[in-house]
Amino acid sequence: MNQRLPCDRDTLRAWMVAYIGGVLSLPEQVPTDQTFDAYGFDSVEAVVMAGVMEEEFGVQVDPVQLFENPSIDKFVAAFASDGGGNIAGAEQRD
Repeated sequence: MNQRLPCDRDTLRAWMVAYIGGVLSLPEQVPTDQTFDAYGFDSVEAVVMAGVMEEEFGVQVDPVQLFENPSIDKFVAAFASDGGGNIAGAEQRD
């Protein structure tokens, strides 16, 4: 059983930078204000990332939210505006 990560802004931002950087073989400093497509992160990779986020953080992530908030900063802001427990209005998973 995986231990879930705390789901706060800083943790989520750092996780997304590391995940995207690893998937795309980018430097550790992935620009968080650029759109996902600016560094070649496509819709298939976004859907996969949403699933991995669900496993890592224990919340449901609607991949549509990654398209509606198409940068790390915008997605994290949407997450934070929902109170930090859920991502973009998703329900907490048990």
